[in-house]
Amino acid sequence: MTERNNNQEKTFALPPLWCGSICRNAMNEVCVEACAIKRDCSAFEQKPNLKLGDIPRFPETKDMTREEKFTSVTIYLSKVVDHLQGVDDEPIPYRRPYHDRTASSQVSANIEIKSILHGFSEATTSLPATEKREDPNVRPEEVVRTSDQ
Repeated sequence: MTERNNNQEKTFALPPLWCGSICRNAMNEVCVEACAIKRDCSAFEQKPNLKLGDIPRFPETKDMTREEKFTSVTIYLSKVVDHLQGVDDEPIPYRRPYHDRTASSQVSANIEIKSILHGFSEATTSLPATEKREDPNVRPEEVVRTSDQ
């Protein structure tokens, strides 16, 4: 009898201790069903506000994959360097700051309104405000002007 995918038990694995204590995705669905099984740190995201005192001792690397070694060394090294420099948690910039804002934020003060609205005063209106229509039952869209013909 052929088994269907719906009847099979899902495969999952628990993350290693070092990863579970510093990864934001530890023990969530993407972790236990993909990242921890492949052991490739593909869903690794560092926990926010993580300090050197919060992470466990540096792990034993003999049973780690290449990606796990790289991730663990990178995180631990960055936390040690930050601690030695006196920076506990440096915010990650989401975009590069633009320092020269003088050109883009200043609006020229000598722009005249007449130059912007050059054709506004000559615009034609259908009826002046004081004039009334001959037939009040005619809707505005039914009015035919001589310029439309």
